[in-house]
Amino acid sequence: MAAIYQTTALTGGSANVQAVTAALDGADIAHLAAHGHLHLHNPLFSSLQFADGPLTVYDLERLNRTPQLVVLAACDIGRPVVPAGDELLGLSAAFIAQGTRQLVASVTAIPDAQTAHLMTAFHQAVAAGVPAATALADTQHRLAAEDPASMATAAAFICIGGEYTRARA
Repeated sequence: MAAIYQTTALTGGSANVQAVTAALDGADIAHLAAHGHLHLHNPLFSSLQFADGPLTVYDLERLNRTPQLVVLAACDIGRPVVPAGDELLGLSAAFIAQGTRQLVASVTAIPDAQTAHLMTAFHQAVAAGVPAATALADTQHRLAAEDPASMATAAAFICIGGEYTRARA
């Protein structure tokens, strides 16, 4: 995805919580591909696993400005939890509450190979100036016709928040 936006990806050992949060702060678009953990009993501890440990809601609260578009390519992490009090909590809800305009995330388990194909097509459309929600819907529609695994992966992603359209360079 980094090549689409002409930037450098944080991978392996360089993808630690400090580096990821520093890269998130003030970014326009963020794509986080990691193992996700939805903590049902305490959704504020829902996390993405990076090289040195989990990134949680508490890490997001330290950001000055969250990205305008966030893509969470991690199993289940797009599902919010509604504990007593009827407030949506979890990583996806935290990004929106902190100011992220639009978020794309999975609400079920997702296979890596099909997700990479989906995300590449999605980001190519966003980079070309297609609104994020439209890019996701169009990509989901195209991939759903390919095979059952691609269809299931495409259906796992939702888009929430206000409209985001990347300005063309």
